[in-house]
Amino acid sequence: FFRARAKVAFRLDFEFSKTVFLPSLEICLTANSESEELEGTREDNSVLLKLPLKYETDLLFTRSSSQNYYEIMPNNSLETDDSVRPPFNCTFKLQNLGLFPVDGLVIRITVPVATRGGNRLLQLLDFEETTTCTIGGNSTDYRRTPSDEDLGRHPQLNHSNADMIMIECSMTLAAGEEVNFRLHGHLWMKSLRALKFKSLRFVINAALQRGFRSAFVFREEEPSRQITFEISKLEESHIPIWIIIGSTLGGLLLLALLVLALWKLGFFKSASRKRDSAQDQNSKDVD
Repeated sequence: FFRARAKVAFRLDFEFSKTVFLPSLEICLTANSESEELEGTREDNSVLLKLPLKYETDLLFTRSSSQNYYEIMPNNSLETDDSVRPPFNCTFKLQNLGLFPVDGLVIRITVPVATRGGNRLLQLLDFEETTTCTIGGNSTDYRRTPSDEDLGRHPQLNHSNADMIMIECSMTLAAGEEVNFRLHGHLWMKSLRALKFKSLRFVINAALQRGFRSAFVFREEEPSRQITFEISKLEESHIPIWIIIGSTLGGLLLLALLVLALWKLGFFKSASRKRDSAQDQNSKDVD
């Protein structure tokens, strides 16, 4: 018996197969009654619900780098040679550990390569990948003679204060598949020696995104990985000549004062008396 204006709620629990991929779920509900009903109201006795299904991905997103720190030494003969440039290599890896292929994936990698003043800091030589990618900003022609730009106010270079290379790759990962994104480049020592800074950090960022209508969701809200590469510059120490002369004269003056104090205390007279008594004793022994 169903009273007028009464309501009833249904809860349906489904268990989905781990081997069969379903993009959506359709539920058809129909209500029948033994009571008399007007023909005009029978059309709303059935409803078809179509619900899109979302699958949580099981992606392993990692990164690695050949080095994380480099120190610029003053008066280094190797670093003054422009043909010798320290290499820089880094890798981002993406693995699908789930049971279904994941489509509509996009990875965006940003690499800081120059300052806003036009001084190149890093040159990207090669980018290895197995997917479809586009690279923007790598062909920019920066100044050949670096300027003495001061980077003391920007110890960390990122998209907000540096010129970037943008790499965007689209892919579909099958179950158990992995893909690597390798960046090969070297530091631009000519600019790094001219710029003013004590410590400088490059931040290379890789962010993972999915299509708007993708059936997959990430465990992380915005999965991203960063590689931080730090460069420090040791200042060349110059000792002024007046400091050397002053230190020498001060040492001689201190030595003279020490000798005068010992003479005042009779140190040299005591030593002379000991020598005279020793000579007298030796003379008596001879006699």
